[in-house]
Amino acid sequence: MITIIAKFDVRSDSVAQFIRCAADVTRETRKEKGSLSYKIYQNRTDKTKFTFVEEWLNDTAIEQHNYAPHFTKFLDLIKPMINGDVQIEQLEKVPAVFF
Repeated sequence: MITIIAKFDVRSDSVAQFIRCAADVTRETRKEKGSLSYKIYQNRTDKTKFTFVEEWLNDTAIEQHNYAPHFTKFLDLIKPMINGDVQIEQLEKVPAVFF
């Protein structure tokens, strides 16, 4: 299993629109084969900061997601809504500390 953390800095005038786009991409992504979990969080003190926490079966599932029409559309739609680049980190569990 692979976990992806993606952080978005959204323009203050685009927060509501970003949330709508994020909801749409989440609904479709959760239907994808290999998508184990796909959740979006909003910072409690800075409402312009969003974090996606995704869990994927494997690299193949991630690659298919990256080219899925609903995801590429999401990226195009949010481009003018965000400041800077999306921060993406891929993680794997440390087996010795997970029971």
